[in-house]
Amino acid sequence: MKSCPKCNETFPDTHFRCPECNVELVQLTVQNEAPDLVILCTVLNESKAHIMRGFLESEGIPCQLENISFHAEPAPVADLMKVRLWTLKEDAEQARRLLQERESIQVCSGCATEVDEQDEICPNCGERLDEC
Repeated sequence: MKSCPKCNETFPDTHFRCPECNVELVQLTVQNEAPDLVILCTVLNESKAHIMRGFLESEGIPCQLENISFHAEPAPVADLMKVRLWTLKEDAEQARRLLQERESIQVCSGCATEVDEQDEICPNCGERLDEC
C-alpha cells in the first residue's frame, strides 16, 4: 500500500500520485511491535548468567543478557558485577520455575535479584523471601 504524505489517504501499489493533492505517494511501512520483554533476574556472576541463558534456551525459552557490570582492573568490584537476564513476558513464569527447579537459584520477587538460598530477606531490597 501507498499513502499520500499530505492528506494521509491510502492507495493500492498501482497508484503513483494522489488524485486529490497531486503529490507523489510514498510506500507504507509496517512497523512491527517490539516484543514485551521483562527482567527475569539479576545475576551477580557473569559466567553463571551465561550458563543460565544456555539452560533456558535449551528448554526453548529465548533469553538475552544485559551486562550492567562495572569492571575495575585488574579485578572486578564484587557487588558491581551484575548481569540482567531478559526474556519474553509470557515465558518469565516458566523460566523462573525452571531455574529454581534445575539450578537451585532463588530470585527475589520484589527486585528480581539473585539471592543465596539460605537468605530469608533480600539483601538488595529488604523483601521477605518465600520459602520453597
